[in-house]
Amino acid sequence: MSPTVIGYIKASLASLAIGVVLGVLMALGALKPDAPKLLASAHGHVNLLGAVMMLIFGVGYHILPRFSGRPLWNEGLSTVQLWLNIIGLAGMVIFLIVAAYSPETNYMRYAVAPFGALYALGSVFFVINIWKTVAGALPAPTPVKPAEKPRE
Repeated sequence: MSPTVIGYIKASLASLAIGVVLGVLMALGALKPDAPKLLASAHGHVNLLGAVMMLIFGVGYHILPRFSGRPLWNEGLSTVQLWLNIIGLAGMVIFLIVAAYSPETNYMRYAVAPFGALYALGSVFFVINIWKTVAGALPAPTPVKPAEKPRE
């Protein structure tokens, strides 16, 4: 596996661990009880965008080029995407939690949204990279010779 694919898998596993801990803390009532929407949003984002999507990106980058019979269109773009997704997700989750504990209302607009845009940009890079990898004419198939009849 490429270092980028391994990065996606590690990011996915770290997100899963963080999401599970956050969920348990929420269930135990250890977090601020009067901000459930923002904490639930942080929990949902770290699980869905972190654990699930990062694993999908990593597996997609590993398997789809092989299934298409082509090399990945741009390995560098996949690495840029990884960092955009990590920074975007971390910023969203951190500022959702900060917003849950703050009377300030501008966190959603001025902090969470820009980090969400970074994550979204990374996801667009995935679409472009995989689209260019699998698009176009397929390589010519290798001709298969029929088996010869055994000689008697």
